Amino acid sequence: MLNLLQNWPIALFPALLLFLFSLEKKPYLSNNLRIFISLILGVAGGMLLNYVHPRLTPFSNDFIAQSLSLVSDGYLALLRMLVLPLILTSIIHAFVHLGDHPGEIIGKLISRSVGLLLLLTAVASAIGMMVASWFNVGQQLSLPSNGPLPAHPYTGLVDTLLGMIPSNPIAAMANENTVAIAIFACLLGVSALQVYKKDKAHAENFKDFISSAFHMVKQLARLVIRTTPYGILALLAKISSTQGFHTLVGIAHYLIAIYIAMVLVFILQLTLVALCARISPWTYLKKTYPTLLVAFSTRSSFGCLPLSEETLRDRFKVSQLSASFVPSMGATLGMSACAGVFPAVLVVMALAVTHQPMTVSIFLMVMFINTIASLGISGIPGTAFVAATVTLSAMGLPYAVVGLVQGVDSIVDMGRTATNVNGTLATALIVDKGLSG
Repeated sequence: MLNLLQNWPIALFPALLLFLFSLEKKPYLSNNLRIFISLILGVAGGMLLNYVHPRLTPFSNDFIAQSLSLVSDGYLALLRMLVLPLILTSIIHAFVHLGDHPGEIIGKLISRSVGLLLLLTAVASAIGMMVASWFNVGQQLSLPSNGPLPAHPYTGLVDTLLGMIPSNPIAAMANENTVAIAIFACLLGVSALQVYKKDKAHAENFKDFISSAFHMVKQLARLVIRTTPYGILALLAKISSTQGFHTLVGIAHYLIAIYIAMVLVFILQLTLVALCARISPWTYLKKTYPTLLVAFSTRSSFGCLPLSEETLRDRFKVSQLSASFVPSMGATLGMSACAGVFPAVLVVMALAVTHQPMTVSIFLMVMFINTIASLGISGIPGTAFVAATVTLSAMGLPYAVVGLVQGVDSIVDMGRTATNVNGTLATALIVDKGLSG
């Protein structure tokens, strides 16, 4: 009996899940509000588990960790399951219902969305360097003796651009190369639209099939999204139970600086939405905060694709083509935080550690390298660290500086993902406004 009382935290996570399940039956609680409640419960429960961890038996700790992983990893797997069918069906569906001038529209969509994503990355790089310099990030730090090596080396812009071409669509699906799948879907959609105009009888069955498949996948997405509160609870409990507050000691300047930089980039994105899309920041945040919370918690831009598309299409009434295409592109290129803020802050840290001054030429060069690299790291796992590899290597700075910040990268990655997803949502709204206006 005493042992059971000592290991009461085993029942904490199941009890919180049951509590969230009971909230589903409350008609006055929206799914968005339940997501927010799950976020609070996840952090509080995780910190409590972190506090009682030393007092539990190995069996109890293992049981808790496995339970959290089952729900959190299962939720992420369900989100990733939606990505490829959503990209394929939504883009092709948008094309076959597009009407006239598909080539002109897709040309403008690609050029404007990619151009704006890259511009935001360049500006984010500048913001990251300015904030990091102001906070003196890297002062009084030294390089680790054995620094980490990049797991996925960058092989050049040409190789990565060639990798975007869907030479084998099945292999692209297996490798989760969303850019290649999006391009394949666009090409197939244009072909279907052209056949439909020339020979309506032969194309009608394909159009009906795509329309049915698209609505089936949308319904599947709704079912998965209903599990979001449980996934958020497990993800945040898992992170806060293993990290605690002790990991923040020693690199507080870095954490404060990079989060302030990301907040400034976030404000810039809100400002552009207000000026270019004519949407007030309050209205924008009210409609996007569930998606941003999921991005913050899951740390997966790919996993947020279904939510991003639903938010753009259903809440902002963005065209289906923009709602499906822009998030697909934004999940693998541009990325204001992963390819902009993060490498820029590490450059300032590396300069400080190696006792080198920040100059105007270095400042401009980092902006340029980050922008180009953000286009050339599409689809490579570990985007932020690959982007840092490219920038630090190009500037002749030690990659080992990454070892100074790896311990808290999960905390940083939450803000990085939310900032990236917010930039994608903002880009989609601005581009769609330009196309419709």
